[in-house]
Parts: sequence; structure tokens; C-alpha cells
Amino acid sequence: MSVKSFGLVLALVACGFAGPAVAKRGETSWAVKADTPAAFEEQAAQVREDMQESGQYGDISAADRKAVEADLEKIGALLKSKGSANALNDGEQVELANAQERVNAILTRNDGDRLVCTYERRSGSNFKYKTCMTASQRESVRRKSQDGYQNQLMKGGGSQAMGN
Repeated sequence: MSVKSFGLVLALVACGFAGPAVAKRGETSWAVKADTPAAFEEQAAQVREDMQESGQYGDISAADRKAVEADLEKIGALLKSKGSANALNDGEQVELANAQERVNAILTRNDGDRLVCTYERRSGSNFKYKTCMTASQRESVRRKSQDGYQNQLMKGGGSQAMGN
């Protein structure tokens, strides 16, 4: 694992669910260190409590509540499988970071700013590179790519129709 990717994952784990607490209240109300299963379980219990009707996130929909719960389970399972975030391999670290970002996005109602990371192979190389973009950036790239493809079809279709 590269030092850069390790640093990113460690920062995400250390910040964990600080985003929702800061964005909603303006201050952190509970510990944000969750790099071990025990520390994470404490934090997850607080998030679950805050998702109750009278809690800070009590107004989220049932579907969002279910999605948050699924991601909390995924994070807990990843941490339990290796004992700490430091022991996770690159792929597991990406899973952990993406699950945390989804939880943060749902709880702060800011899905467009959710960071999504993937490992991709670049043409001509067998090495995998981590690529991270926000959900809105990924959607913009997808939309531009689709528009470019449609424009190519229009240009190609027009010249074929004229017999060129």
C-alpha cells in the first residue's frame, strides 16, 4: 500500500463521521477516532441513536436510514475482519472510505459532495491507480462523455446519409 493512499484512508477513518456532526451542529459532539472495531462501535451507536425520531438525524427517510445502517454494518465488518483500519488492504480501504462517505452524504444531505474512490487501470499499464472524485464530478464526466458520443453519432450519421 502506498504511503499516500494509507494517509488518505487514515485521515478518512480519523475524521469518520465528524462531517455530519460539524455540518449539522457547528461543533463535534462525540469522539471522531474510529480506527478499531471498538471505537467504531461506539461511534456507530451514537449515529444510530441520533437517527431515532427525536435525534439529530431523526427526519431522514426510512430508505436513507436503511442505507446508513447497511453502511455502518459494512464498516463494522471490515474493521472486525482485520482488527484495525491500518490492516486493511487497498481495496478494503476504498470500500471503507466509500461507505463512510455515503453515510456522511446521507446524514448531511449533501450527496453531490460525497467522495467516491475507485481503482482503475490506465491504458497501456497493468498498474491500478486510485481515482477519487465527488459524486457530482463523476456525473458531470459521465454526462460529458455521453454528450460527446451522441455528437459523434450525429456527425457520423449525417455524413453517411449524404453518401460520404
